[in-house]
Amino acid sequence: MLIVIEGLDGSGKSTQVKKLKTYLQSVCKELEYIHFPRYDTAVYGNLISRFLRGDFGSIDSVHPQLVALLYAEDRHNAAPAMKDVLERGGTVLLDRYVYSNIAYQCAKLKDIQEKEELREWILHTEFVDFSLPKPDLNIFLDVPLGFVESKLASDRKGGDRDYLDGGKDIHEADISFQKAVKEMYLQQCALDPDFVKVDCADSEGRMLPPDEIFARVLDLVAPIVYSAGRC
Repeated sequence: MLIVIEGLDGSGKSTQVKKLKTYLQSVCKELEYIHFPRYDTAVYGNLISRFLRGDFGSIDSVHPQLVALLYAEDRHNAAPAMKDVLERGGTVLLDRYVYSNIAYQCAKLKDIQEKEELREWILHTEFVDFSLPKPDLNIFLDVPLGFVESKLASDRKGGDRDYLDGGKDIHEADISFQKAVKEMYLQQCALDPDFVKVDCADSEGRMLPPDEIFARVLDLVAPIVYSAGRC
């Protein structure tokens, strides 16, 4: 079973992934957790870290197709380990996957046709050329942009920020870019019935408490977990 959690930077995704990881560890015989990109890996992880730190220039200095290839190759290298777990009947939980590549790279393009061409290229490269396993459940955490903006404006810390070496992530510098990324995510949810949106706001647009969001996530995960032979 392969489960993916997607979301904007500063969306509270890490909190939900942590809760889901704890739950899956309690019910699954084997669980492999991977955060993409894997910043600490040689070659692709290192290049991605340098790109996000701005070592190669601003966000629009490198064509998004080249950036997409770096992220795709990182997953390509991780694919054998994922497949081994899945073939043994285990569960793989991923923090970001292929749709993250589509959302973040296509958001950098203005032309609709160019966006679609890059989207199709990423899907073909990752799922066909690289034979990455397809998710059983792919979740997008849809959070209010105001919440994301306040989170990105704060001094974010943690082990998962080490790749920045104390600097700023160029993907997090502009809320207008995060808005474009969100629009791409929502488009993918509309196009793919297997990509499920979880609303993380109440009826007035305010961010829900983490436990309420997780209850919505669990409503999607639990039926798959307890289906015959899944976990």
